[in-house]
Amino acid sequence: MSPKLVRRGDHLFIGWLDAPEAAGATAQIRLGVCDVASGALLHIQTLGAGIDNHCGPALALDSNNRLHAMIGAHHGPFLYRWSDHPADPDSWSAPEPLGPRNTYPSLVVDFEGTLHLLYRESGDFWRLEYRRRRPGAAWETPVPLAISPVPGYNHFMQSLSVGPTGHLHAVFQFHFGPTGHGADCRGRAVIYLRSEDGGDTWTYDDGIRPVLPIEFASAQTLCRYEPSAGLHSLRVGPHTVDRDDRLWFYCSVPDAMGLLYTNHSGDWERRDLSALTNGLDYSGGRSSAFSQAPNGDLHLLISCSPAGPTAWYDPTLELYHLHLDAQGGRKAFRQLSITDPNRAQWLPAIEQWDWTRPQACCNDGPFYAMTRGINAGGIGGDNTNALQTDVWLGRL
Repeated sequence: MSPKLVRRGDHLFIGWLDAPEAAGATAQIRLGVCDVASGALLHIQTLGAGIDNHCGPALALDSNNRLHAMIGAHHGPFLYRWSDHPADPDSWSAPEPLGPRNTYPSLVVDFEGTLHLLYRESGDFWRLEYRRRRPGAAWETPVPLAISPVPGYNHFMQSLSVGPTGHLHAVFQFHFGPTGHGADCRGRAVIYLRSEDGGDTWTYDDGIRPVLPIEFASAQTLCRYEPSAGLHSLRVGPHTVDRDDRLWFYCSVPDAMGLLYTNHSGDWERRDLSALTNGLDYSGGRSSAFSQAPNGDLHLLISCSPAGPTAWYDPTLELYHLHLDAQGGRKAFRQLSITDPNRAQWLPAIEQWDWTRPQACCNDGPFYAMTRGINAGGIGGDNTNALQTDVWLGRL
């Protein structure tokens, strides 16, 4: 949901979290500075600290080459920072808190240099909120886009982008349960919203303007399910927007092995992802990342266990790369990770295609990163653990 890799001139900037040195201590929010030509790590900066493993940064570069970072938080205030010389650790602005109870930043910048932020806000009824910051101005008041129908946990899995026309695109899910406890929650529906006026108003794909915040019962959805015993939960992945302003994203749904969604012909289409990936089963929700290349080719990175359906953090997960042409036809499919059944290879991030800077990426192939290790957090786990994992960098 959060852009982690940004190319700026001769440098590639990568954001990640370092686990605390001891359980219960703070996680360190890192920014790696790499050489674009070789991918070699030049040095590491610390942008801030987070209370646990939910505090990874989101990065965005504007047309003036200013790098913006949203760091923290898990049910706390995000900290906003920026730099005109981001390879210099001393050049970064002082942290500006947002808050009050933010988690999971999705950050983009448009053609005018306005920052757009989509995130989860916790409270009695958890919400999906939007706010923006115009150049030279302060962050505006948050606007709730959606609200959970029950008190307690909801994970919107929201992704946000700016298309070639300048329109904002948002895809998110409703993920909740009657008890409000995370372990009891299930994915129920996927929603698409668009803004053609820079975030002033939001509409569904048919132009209808919903009453905000959107409620689950009355939402216009791309798909909707009632959880049933024995069926996997719905989970939506990040999206990319092609040169025709069409969206592409992966989604797990209860009655299929995994789907590729696109509004390719003006109407939403569902394509069987397993048919493009030699029969692998992507049901149950998979960590994924989506981007594209200057020629319009699409790149989907997705983790999956070759043994069949598993928990989304299972140690048998491997990372795969599906390469599609601009119309969604398969060009190549391969396993990127080196097989290790004892360590999950997952949580991919990919260099995001940026329509505000199309010349910057990625004639030599987009960079990607992944995590290699095991998980001790998650629902019912210990999010403040000191477990060490690896972060790997590659190029497609």
